[in-house]
Amino acid sequence: MKETAWKSPSNIALIKYWGKYDVQIPANPSVSFTLSSSATSTRLKYRTGKGAVTVFLNGEETPAFIPKIQSFLERTRALFPFSQQMDFEVHTSNSFPHSSGIASSASGMSALALCMMSIKEELGLNIKDFFREASYAARLGSGSGSRSVYGPLAAWGKHAEIEGSHDE
Repeated sequence: MKETAWKSPSNIALIKYWGKYDVQIPANPSVSFTLSSSATSTRLKYRTGKGAVTVFLNGEETPAFIPKIQSFLERTRALFPFSQQMDFEVHTSNSFPHSSGIASSASGMSALALCMMSIKEELGLNIKDFFREASYAARLGSGSGSRSVYGPLAAWGKHAEIEGSHDE
């Protein structure tokens, strides 16, 4: 199996979004700081296959997380069309306790999206902006995940006063 790995920080919102529209579009813009000491490390192993997914959290196989990963792969199929022809082993761990109030879904989806972008890059597929595409993919897994790709300060959502801001 081939593999790629990324480490991604969680983030804490200074200005929170208050709900989302379809496909994880924020109802209002939000701003956050990334938490560099509270991060998720993800190693993604992959090979040609039929879309099988196995997940390991802190070294232990965790089938309960498979539906979340499968949902992410479904939502990002247009960005990562190769995912249907691969089997994945996701090995992930956090530098902070799970269910501690720190958003592990944000850092986890960010790290996974960055891993998928690395595979896309290795396959020689067209990439316009590596980190913007990773942020877009992370958002489809966890809205706050889009903010974990960038740091130390990140905005998510279109705002007239923030040049270049967008909902995706």
